[in-house]
Amino acid sequence: MVGFNYAAGRATADRLIARFGQTGVIRRTEDKPDNPEPWKPERTEADYPCKLVVLEYSAYELQGTLIEANDRKIYVAAGGLEVEPTVADKLIVGGSEFTVIRVSPLNPAGVVVYYELQVRG
Repeated sequence: MVGFNYAAGRATADRLIARFGQTGVIRRTEDKPDNPEPWKPERTEADYPCKLVVLEYSAYELQGTLIEANDRKIYVAAGGLEVEPTVADKLIVGGSEFTVIRVSPLNPAGVVVYYELQVRG
């Protein structure tokens, strides 16, 4: 029996998110790479472009969970993404900055199809 082609599923997800979504930025705070004083770290912000879709949580998803009414569900395309999103990152969408609360990759058989983020802001 032939297994499912998750790479094709990822390509489809990337194409749909690009078509119906928008461009955003994953903002990551990093140590400055050429710091001459490593005992005194300097931090810098780096922006990584991404394609994403912004969704609302349903009333059912909000009941009895840690999801707040103003939280948003974001699907981020995995294809072409330079970094893997983490909860230490910020997400910039339409000029608004959101804090990443949770990152859940859809990752069957070791192939990340897309990232689902819970953001607050």
